[in-house]
Amino acid sequence: MSIRQERLTRETESGSGPLHKALEWNKLTKAPTVGIIGGGQLAQMLYQSAISLGIEAHLFASVTDEAAPKYFHDITRASSEAWTPPEIYHFAQKCDVVTFDHELVSPSIVRELEKRGCLMLPSSSTLELSANKANQRQRLNQLGYNLPPYQICNTVSEVVSFAERYGWPIVIKPSTGGYDGRGVYIVDKEEEIASLFSNLNAHLPFVVEPHLDLDAEGSVLAVRSTTGECVTYPMVRTLQVDGMCREVTSPGDFPQEMVAEARQIAEKLANELEVVGILAVEFFISAGKLLVNELAPRPHNTGHLTIEANTTSQFENHLRAVLGLPLGSTELRVPAAAMVNLISNSNSQNVMPHLPLALSIKEASLHLYSKSPRKNRKIGHVTATAESVDEALELARQTVHHLSGLEIVEP
Repeated sequence: MSIRQERLTRETESGSGPLHKALEWNKLTKAPTVGIIGGGQLAQMLYQSAISLGIEAHLFASVTDEAAPKYFHDITRASSEAWTPPEIYHFAQKCDVVTFDHELVSPSIVRELEKRGCLMLPSSSTLELSANKANQRQRLNQLGYNLPPYQICNTVSEVVSFAERYGWPIVIKPSTGGYDGRGVYIVDKEEEIASLFSNLNAHLPFVVEPHLDLDAEGSVLAVRSTTGECVTYPMVRTLQVDGMCREVTSPGDFPQEMVAEARQIAEKLANELEVVGILAVEFFISAGKLLVNELAPRPHNTGHLTIEANTTSQFENHLRAVLGLPLGSTELRVPAAAMVNLISNSNSQNVMPHLPLALSIKEASLHLYSKSPRKNRKIGHVTATAESVDEALELARQTVHHLSGLEIVEP
């Protein structure tokens, strides 16, 4: 009996979407098959957790994906960068449940596959919300969450009016197309706006915000199962550089009241939006107040350190959630941890000669993504654990410096 036959779905009268019953694992005759769409580093790390759980994993990858395809034994390659619905449907038919390496997947395609009986998690409605920043902001505003000041703008004059009201510089985010540090523009003067509209017209409307004076930035991961079980990870502190996450520390050393509030917000959002799997909730902290910045319904860069630092990694819990398995503990199992991303400094960088020196730091764990180097591209990360956040961060930074060749490697 397949998992697809085992699951029970029903549409609510309000049309809010399917509710999924926990799988009857005692009736299964084989390991379930999870399909992963997208072949980046998140798929690579999901596969590592799937192996530990004895779960079969199939991969649907783009023609240019490099990281995960080197490791999966069952791979479907798209015929081109423009995926076709029949290709994805043929792939989904081989799987009991399909999840995603990233959220840049057409919600309309996912919705069509759901109509054809494929279990796609997160759902098309969740992907639709996450893939469009303008819709996301409006929905969060309707739900009553504290947000940065913002305006949805379709014209240059609307953006200029916003800037005159809040002052320069301003932050402009196209509603679609942004991912992994791309799609955030800090604009200092009116002359720069017309160029953005000309180059990014296909991604209108824009979400426009003031350039806030931030105390800090943080993140909380919620994970919600098909059964409705929902847990959150401890709040982490993040450092963003040019819109890209560079460092993460846990615990985040925020006031306990703020941590409790952030975890409550993340859990509430996961339930209100009926997310299945990981939901990353990114926060701004400004004037001592929590502001919800953005949501991402997938394993997230701010949760990579959970592999070493927490009882259950975000990757294992994501798989547990989409399969309706009991969720694992999310609490820290070390006093402190830090993650530092390894960013390529050139198009020809080679970290292999520096690997021995990097591995000499015993408290650090390396994760390389098997990606071709490209300047400012994330090609790996390092997590270090220690008795304090400062010590863990120093160890992780030192390891990244070794990998980058910033220290002389002795023969």
